[in-house]
Formats: sequence, C-alpha cells, structure tokens
Amino acid sequence: MVRWLLALVMFSATSLQAELCLLKVQAQHFPPRFIKLESATGEVVWQGFNAELYQQLAERMGCQLELLEIPFGRAMQLLAEGELGMMSNVSKNAERAEFAHFIGPVSTERTMVVGDRSLRGQVSNLQQLAEIDGHIGLMQGVFYGQEFANELAQNQSLQERLAYVGTSQQKLDLLLRGRIQLTFEDSLTLQQLYQQQVLDEQELVALFTLYESPVYLAVSKAAFDEDRLLQLQQAWQQLVADGTLAGLQQRYFSAVESP
Repeated sequence: MVRWLLALVMFSATSLQAELCLLKVQAQHFPPRFIKLESATGEVVWQGFNAELYQQLAERMGCQLELLEIPFGRAMQLLAEGELGMMSNVSKNAERAEFAHFIGPVSTERTMVVGDRSLRGQVSNLQQLAEIDGHIGLMQGVFYGQEFANELAQNQSLQERLAYVGTSQQKLDLLLRGRIQLTFEDSLTLQQLYQQQVLDEQELVALFTLYESPVYLAVSKAAFDEDRLLQLQQAWQQLVADGTLAGLQQRYFSAVESP
C-alpha cells in the first residue's frame, strides 16, 4: 500500500512538472525555417526547420510547446523581459548576451542585398550601398552585421533611407509595390521566393552578400533558471548526437540552393 502511494505521488509530481513546463517560442513565416499553413478548420499549423527543431527539444525536455507569432523586434524585447522563452535565427552580439544564453550554432545565415537588375555593377559592396539613392527595407530588431551597424551610425543619409518593418511579408510587399528599391533577404528564403515565382529572379536579383554568420537559439536568462537551462542544453546535445539536427538540416536546407 505504501509503495503504491509512493508511486502515485511520484507519478503525480512528474505529471505536474510536465504540465508546468511550457516552452514559449517565437515563430514567424520565414521559409524554410518557419512555414505558416492553415488547416481546413482555419487552425494555424507551423512547419519548417525551426518548428520541428522546437518540437524535438520540447519533447526531450518533457515540455509543452507554444509557438507565438510575434515580429522579430518585439520578440527580442519579450525575450529580454522573460515573457518569451526562446527565439531562433539569432546572431550573437554583446547587447543580446546581456539577457540571453546562446545554444548552437544551429545553422549559418547569409544575408543578401536584393534589388533591380539594373543595379548590378552599381551596388556590389557596402560603400556603394551607402551612397546610392533609393529606400532600403529591413526588419526591425535584426542584426545585419557590425560593418553595417558602423556605417549606419555615421551615415545620416543612409539612416533616412531605411524603411523598418515588422515582418518579412511586409518587406516583400513594399519591394513588389516599388515602395523600396532594395532589401535584405536571407539567401535560403530568397531562393524559395524564386522557386515559388513570388519574385522574378531575372528582375530582382541578389547584388552581394551583406553579412554571413552562424545563428543560434537565444534563450531568455529571465525565463530559464539553471535547472531548466541544463535540461535544454542536454536536449540539444542529444539531438546533435543522434543525428536529428543533421537530418532536419538535410531535409529543409539541402533542397534549397543558395543563389
């Protein structure tokens, strides 16, 4: 009888722990990393590399997963405040390290400068980008490399030509409507836009690589205590060791050739 009661208590404690372990993460349509779909009943369904990576981590941690559709810049604020547990595709820098742990790297992200084909030869480096006329669309809160940050800090004209948006779709809409002349886009996402004929690769072309960097999972220091962080690190190590991470990279990235 005592053993039965002890087993029941242990089972209840384990169940309560799983119930209390809710992993809140940021999501945003960003193929092939996040792919937002809608079911026949109107329910949002997330697929893609990062969505599956989150699911794998949550299962290994014994947590429930909640994907929240939040613009990148706003999500970074929530991460710092502890209202959001984790984000993906985050570059390391000193400012972010003040409020986030980094796990990974998960992959490498290459940011391309995209514009009309007539700009080929005119815009092939950062200096030419800083000097040419035309508005540039970019995401609020995204880090585009220290060189770009340095140029932006000292170039008032460049600052005035930037159009900040909250989502990739807003940036794409501005480009297609001619409201901006240039934009920054992840190389894998750009290639998918070409393949899906959302963009005409003969008209809107990749002009040069602005920034290339490993990207990580950023984990809120305010939301994760030491035990939960260790649990996450162990889950990450498991999926690296058993080939899960490599399998996801192969499935989602190898089929998309970078321009």
